[in-house]
Amino acid sequence: MTTNDQLFAMNARSTARMELVGGRIPVLIADDFYADADAVRAEALALPFAPPPYPYPGGLAPIDESNPSLAATRAAVLGMINREYLPRIPPIRGGGKQITAFNRVMTDFAKTDVHPDALSADQRRPHVDPVPIFGLVYLNREERGGTLFFRDNGAPTADDQVKGYVTGDIPGFDLVGGIEGRFNRLAIYPGFVPHTAEIAGAWIEGDDRFSDPRLTQRFVFFP
Repeated sequence: MTTNDQLFAMNARSTARMELVGGRIPVLIADDFYADADAVRAEALALPFAPPPYPYPGGLAPIDESNPSLAATRAAVLGMINREYLPRIPPIRGGGKQITAFNRVMTDFAKTDVHPDALSADQRRPHVDPVPIFGLVYLNREERGGTLFFRDNGAPTADDQVKGYVTGDIPGFDLVGGIEGRFNRLAIYPGFVPHTAEIAGAWIEGDDRFSDPRLTQRFVFFP
């Protein structure tokens, strides 16, 4: 049984690999990331979630920073992005200068449970993150979708042209490709490329969105 101190222990057999989503978007993927991802999910869903002050279609929950296994995993993920990801992608900039290394990482849990009919206009469009590189661990044994990437084609998007969650081309954005939301998969990708969670199926319209929501652990990287 996983002890609490080892809750975030990584799977020693997990290895990272690079993929190009849509032949153009560099993504670093590590499957079977956690040693006991079911325990991580159970612990996460017992936390209090609250909507953030920006248009996320669900809630966020902080993680206990004192957990020793979390500290070790954060350090390992930072090493992974600096060693495996940054050297293999085109130069990126932040704060007016080229980023040569990331030194800090923030992590929390996020769950998606907003009914498609209740989405705001911003939640019905692809978005970009306020940081250049972003990471997710998908923590769903049931199909809850991955992450979709888009190309901004410059066309205007009227609020009444998009219904529900985005799953394909819409006015203003062309679908480029996506990351499969495989259970216990870590994916690191450029946050400045328009993207959105892949939310589809009956679960998001019924009670499953509360009893068995889409859950991810987010990693936000800072230089």
